[in-house]
Amino acid sequence: MSVKYSEQLQRNSTGMKIGIEAERANLGQKTGVEHYAKQLILHLAEIDQKNQYILYLRTKPESWFLNLPKNFSIKVMPFPIFWTQVRLSLEMVFNPVDVLFIPASALPLLHPKNSVVTIHDLAWLFYPDTFTWFNRSFLKWSTKFATRNARKIIAVSEATKNDLVKYYRVDDKKVGVVHHGYENNNYGLRITDYGLKSPLPEKFILFLSTLQPRKNLEGLIDAFKELKQENPELPHRLVVVGRLGWKFESILKKIDENKDLVAYLNHVSDEDRLAIMRKADLLVLPSFYEGFGMQILEAFDAKVPVAASKVSSMPEVAGEAAVYFDPHDTKEIKNAIKCVLLDKSMSDCLKDLGQKRLESFSWNKCAKETLEVMTKLTEMT
Repeated sequence: MSVKYSEQLQRNSTGMKIGIEAERANLGQKTGVEHYAKQLILHLAEIDQKNQYILYLRTKPESWFLNLPKNFSIKVMPFPIFWTQVRLSLEMVFNPVDVLFIPASALPLLHPKNSVVTIHDLAWLFYPDTFTWFNRSFLKWSTKFATRNARKIIAVSEATKNDLVKYYRVDDKKVGVVHHGYENNNYGLRITDYGLKSPLPEKFILFLSTLQPRKNLEGLIDAFKELKQENPELPHRLVVVGRLGWKFESILKKIDENKDLVAYLNHVSDEDRLAIMRKADLLVLPSFYEGFGMQILEAFDAKVPVAASKVSSMPEVAGEAAVYFDPHDTKEIKNAIKCVLLDKSMSDCLKDLGQKRLESFSWNKCAKETLEVMTKLTEMT
């Protein structure tokens, strides 16, 4: 029996040692990528009792980490800068694992042969002016490094996979698509006043995303302003929920100039975010580009109709359960909002279609497909 085959038999009987860069999941103000990392860890814990997991953190773990099963261990490794590239690299040299999983692009300089990286989007490539110089430069470098050096790439949508194959010339077989999931956690049964910057209007449409130019909030405000001018009897306001990203100064100015139409609540808790969603009459996702668009699934679950840009991953995620518009066309955005708010049959139809569409997505499925990617790598070794 060869040494390699003997090692494979032993690994199959004892399970793999899987390392996960978990600092993303440990951030207090979570956006889509951070929610993805957290939910993936939680659901790997539900489905996998065989393999051993090491979760690498730079900071003190949130409380939910401490409730993970015994096959999950936590290693806190403080380090001032370039934590992933330097500190995690050193960890891989002195304490190697069978598989290293990175939930967001930044693969350590030194890493195991069996390294898996999730790439969520290539927005910086298509809309470079909407990123700061540092963010754009880092994403350009980290994406190129990951696509060349990771053994397997996970894309969160077919749209992102197609972009990787086209613009980075990644082998089609190297990229697997694993959609985000969704799980109803019964948040939002009532809205608290805690954390809300201003009270909610009685009737409103919702924008839910980080404030940065790529999200096209300024275009949405222009379209909504036109709609209100043409239909002054419409009682709705625009509620904006999301933390500040980068290049947000002009966006905040636009909000301030339209305070009679727009209520900005900044970042809110998960509980309040989903409660606000349930009270909305429409979710509008006017982004110029999205790697996935998790807000769409949240709206489906809350029985809220969706209007979204007809670009990148959004039609892939929402399917027939949304009305679409060109995000560069203010008139199209306005008409999409109008057709939902003024047509109850359209609104009800979208709600029903959204509930059916939601059945295609689950975090349990996401975790199983991700674990399958990692398992196949070690079987090939």
